[in-house]
Amino acid sequence: MELATEYAETSVGVRLLDCDHRQLTDAINELQAAVLGNQDRTRNGELLRKLADFTLTHFALEEGMMAATRYPGTARHRLHHQHMMEQLESVLNDCREGTVTLDGQSLSFLNDWHTDHIQEDDLKYGLWLNMHGVR
Repeated sequence: MELATEYAETSVGVRLLDCDHRQLTDAINELQAAVLGNQDRTRNGELLRKLADFTLTHFALEEGMMAATRYPGTARHRLHHQHMMEQLESVLNDCREGTVTLDGQSLSFLNDWHTDHIQEDDLKYGLWLNMHGVR
């Protein structure tokens, strides 16, 4: 399992969002390190819940900023957020119910959706915010 991407790859040129992206990267890496280190399953579940909660908060921040700046890609971006939260909540529920054990395979999507979402969606949104004076 590969650790989440470096901070430079998650920068969108907006300080508040970049700070959140760094925290998300750190949370993903912390969870992956715990899983790889065979830490207590309870701890792994707590780290996954922490990641899900922070992700939800971050998405709400982004969507609020989109509304405030009338970002034209809001509907599509929000749909991507919803899909990612459904994936994360699904893994969390499976973990809680004991139908899946957190391991490299069950968490492999984290790096992809984190980095891909930033590079495919958030970079465009960051440019929009920069054009509207938000840095």
